[in-house]
Amino acid sequence: MELARRLGVTPSAVSQQLRVLHATGLVTRARDGRRVLYRRSPLGEQLARHGRA
Repeated sequence: MELARRLGVTPSAVSQQLRVLHATGLVTRARDGRRVLYRRSPLGEQLARHGRA
């Protein structure tokens, strides 16, 4: 898992966090073959913008 490698954590840790983010509506997910792609949802975008202010 590329994200786990970049962050220096285990793939299971990343997977667990992404599940939580998806369950709370902060990210969306879509399958692309064998991969699952995650993106910030509109709510996630809004919260990210607010955090930068």
